[in-house]
Amino acid sequence: MNRCRRSLIGLGLGVFADMARTQAQTGSGGLRRVGVLAPSTRDKEEVTLKPFFDEMRKLGWTEGRNITYDRAYADDQRELLPRRAAELVGRQPELIYAPPSPAAVAARQASRTVPIVFATGTDPVGTGLVASLARPGGNVTGVISVIESLAPKLLELLGETVPSVKRVGYLGDPGDPRSAIDLAALLPVAAARGLTIVVGKASNPQEFEPSVAGLLAQKVGVILTGTAFTFNMRARLAELANQARVPVFGHRAQLADAGALLAYGASLDGQLRRSAHMVDKVLKGAKPADIPIEQPTLFELVINLKTARQLGIRIPDSVLLRADRVVE
Repeated sequence: MNRCRRSLIGLGLGVFADMARTQAQTGSGGLRRVGVLAPSTRDKEEVTLKPFFDEMRKLGWTEGRNITYDRAYADDQRELLPRRAAELVGRQPELIYAPPSPAAVAARQASRTVPIVFATGTDPVGTGLVASLARPGGNVTGVISVIESLAPKLLELLGETVPSVKRVGYLGDPGDPRSAIDLAALLPVAAARGLTIVVGKASNPQEFEPSVAGLLAQKVGVILTGTAFTFNMRARLAELANQARVPVFGHRAQLADAGALLAYGASLDGQLRRSAHMVDKVLKGAKPADIPIEQPTLFELVINLKTARQLGIRIPDSVLLRADRVVE
């Protein structure tokens, strides 16, 4: 066999292999349909979820070629999630990607058969999403942020950075399971440290600014937060609190980037990328019931020194040296 003929055969085999891979991903040759259910606006979610979509492309899923995303966003109105989920299920996606816990819970209520993958959350067993972390057992799997609340860690960091604070505001969302988990962990630790916890509640933009104003009116020295809704409102939260010279502590690096003084928690980008691999597995035939819940391995401490200077707070070297990243 001459060299030219061998080359042509090799080229043909390569093309055939590419076609086989594409056919395996698209089934009968059509686009695979994935619903995306998230609580915020399209503009915010496309920024937040970019690591997921980027990782899906790396895994061979190109929007418009072999996959289509049916996006259903609740526009920061968490109470709309059940309706958006039901509408999405009615459009018959192969899978629903519902990154934060409130979206995953809404998707689970809308369907017990459509595969669901989530990317963040604290207690999927307690919220009824899965039977156990090792064996989810139903139509849901995903990645959790933590096994236990990180709120006590934020109090520890508060004691190191702003030890004069005695009144701590917690801004939560009654509809987000994380609020109850955080408060249950926070209250005994705060009591042991002689701190008073003042609770503010906000589930939508209409409640948000009055709730922040209420915390500030009660003379809190810091605002802690950790829910999906307050994450989506992070820029406005930092703006309002910093104007009142009250620092914000949160659980995602993106909060510090938006102006919070300090953030500590699992890498959101890392969780979103890992969840893309779970979606990939399900699209290739795996069952959510058999895919164990994954736990994060990368945690980040991010400090915003620009905000510290604005608020007149000196971050101790002992804290700065532990920071994974500093925002100047």
